[in-house]
Amino acid sequence: MFIMYKFSHVIFEIMKINLCISNIFSLGLTMNSTEASTTTRRTPTSKFNQDPAMETYQLIILLVCYSIVSLVILTLNYLIVRAFSTTKPLLPRQRYFLSYLACADLAVGLVSIPTFLYNMSRWPSYGFYIYEASDCVSGLGSACILVSLSIQGLRSTFRPPTRYAGHPRRRNFFLVIAGSTFMAGCAAAVNVACLLDYIPFLFYFYLAAGVIGVSVLAMVVTCIVVMVSQLCGKERESDRDEDKKVRKSMMKACAVYILTWALPYLILIYNKFCGFCLPVSAMFFYIIRILLYLKSFVMPAFYFYNIYSFHKAVKRILTRDCLGIPRKY
Repeated sequence: MFIMYKFSHVIFEIMKINLCISNIFSLGLTMNSTEASTTTRRTPTSKFNQDPAMETYQLIILLVCYSIVSLVILTLNYLIVRAFSTTKPLLPRQRYFLSYLACADLAVGLVSIPTFLYNMSRWPSYGFYIYEASDCVSGLGSACILVSLSIQGLRSTFRPPTRYAGHPRRRNFFLVIAGSTFMAGCAAAVNVACLLDYIPFLFYFYLAAGVIGVSVLAMVVTCIVVMVSQLCGKERESDRDEDKKVRKSMMKACAVYILTWALPYLILIYNKFCGFCLPVSAMFFYIIRILLYLKSFVMPAFYFYNIYSFHKAVKRILTRDCLGIPRKY
């Protein structure tokens, strides 16, 4: 019995020593990890990623509003992509540009809005940088595509149609789309670098303001010229009614972009540029941010309402493809 007692006592002492060593080792690991995280990693908290500091009911209201906006954006832009992918002769001169706009808006509904809501509910998080980059890519890329569509409408107003006008070269569209995506991606990289305090924010402010200013100026000039030509009766008699409606839809889309994205986005980045100098609450800026996403479902609504072939394709998708309703002859 004495031997068993000594043996159990030795085992107990060894267990105590092992426990002390494990505690010291875990304490050293936590100290090293905290030191490494403070020295090598950037925390999600920055002077730009501000604490929402809102009541629970306010967060719930914003969550419901943004969720509804995201659902509408995803539904309408999915219908656009589905219509273009299943209807080959649908708007051959605008299909690639409009498909790009729909994909950019789908990214807003899938990435930007969910990460924005996550950062609001679980502040601080790296979702702040994700939705800021997503908004930049979607907005500036859409600006370049809308400028291309407005120039295309201007050319079709004064230039007689060529032999292959109904089947334009895809290479030109792809080059414009690739250039727009590259430019928007570079701007988003500069934006994230500024938000991480690697470079001053004034670089991104002047870059974004310059791109938006040039794009808005090009849209306004081309839309005014097309509108004046229509009022003066300078359109060609060979133009179809659908071509005229497409040009009108593009002008309305440009106006929606300027009012609901360009101006609110300039207000948001100016407030960051001046160090949150605007004396308004955080709730006001979250309401303004909703305007950034209005263009993602207002513009598709113009296409569905004004362009008959588009309306017909979407109706076929909703009735025959989704619900199985047979076509009436």
